[in-house]
Amino acid sequence: MMLLHPARITGAAIVAAGIVLVAAAGGSAGTWSDSLRCTGQADARALDAQLAAAGSPLAGDGAAFVREGLANDIDPRALVAIAAHETMLETYGPAQAVRNPFGLGPGIAFDDESDAIAMAARTLARYSSDGLVTIPQIGARWAPVGAANDPGGLNGAWPSGVSAFFTTLGGDPGRPVQASAQDALPACAPAGATAAPATPGAAPVPAVIPAVTPTDGPGVVVMWGGRPPAATGAGPSDGADPRTGAPAVLPGFAFPIAPPEGSPVGHAPSGQGLSTITSAPGALVVAPITGTLRRATPDDASAGIGFWVQGTDRDVIGMSPLASYEPGINEGLAVTAGQPIGRATGATTVTWRRDGVDVAIAPMLDATRPSG
Repeated sequence: MMLLHPARITGAAIVAAGIVLVAAAGGSAGTWSDSLRCTGQADARALDAQLAAAGSPLAGDGAAFVREGLANDIDPRALVAIAAHETMLETYGPAQAVRNPFGLGPGIAFDDESDAIAMAARTLARYSSDGLVTIPQIGARWAPVGAANDPGGLNGAWPSGVSAFFTTLGGDPGRPVQASAQDALPACAPAGATAAPATPGAAPVPAVIPAVTPTDGPGVVVMWGGRPPAATGAGPSDGADPRTGAPAVLPGFAFPIAPPEGSPVGHAPSGQGLSTITSAPGALVVAPITGTLRRATPDDASAGIGFWVQGTDRDVIGMSPLASYEPGINEGLAVTAGQPIGRATGATTVTWRRDGVDVAIAPMLDATRPSG
């Protein structure tokens, strides 16, 4: 899909933004805003709890905010903040009719809110490639002052309104909105705490995965021990070697996340051969193979890849941006499988290419550390 410069859906949506600004300033215009709480960057369940408490149609899309945000190196909380300012978390009726919580358009309707979330995240990633990374810079293009559909001049309040909501959610509006530039678990979000209560009668929200702290102990690296991967077929998308059709293996492979003993970790396929590893924010990330660190191309970055580990033979492993990186980690550095390279956001995407062909990495992950 060709991405458009976002603008308000209609002149009426401008009025909605004005209402949001009053609510953000502490007025009586909307108790929905009282549901927002400081939370971890990748805490989809806490976001869902807040959206449910707000009575938002976006409740249940917490995972989409996290998935699409992190895939594009955009803090998911920034996406929620924009939806809060633009359409009161889509509690504004006209936005609900077109399932467009961000004012993307003009005139864009979506079949599902998750599609709108994906487009908003990709749009912000494209803005980033143009050097627009802070909320004021983004606002100058997303909601320009003097736009034809802003006769009341409300777009001038866009940066302050979005910044207020982003701050409430635990983001730092003084930094770029990139996930890699923000704190994955801000001090205002207690580890293990749910950010907001669910609405009466709503399904209970599971406890979040507590963030890793130094007292949890050292990260435990798990190396592949020779267990055959269970490829689901003879094609690369099934986890098979593109040359032989046999299950593809990575000798010397290290599971990319090395949490402390007892800290939960899981993984699941996330489309087109990728897998997403869920863990506690702050868990140790290690080089999955021995090789050299390479920067992702713009096209790869738009698909959510932050960097590659170029192996010494046929293989290259790509990973999404991390919450932080170890000192000295940079382009061209030689790394060894199992070597610490940074800290996880809580959702780390991994992909594998062999001979230039995408190979599903899920069987190899499961052969190394079965997902529970």
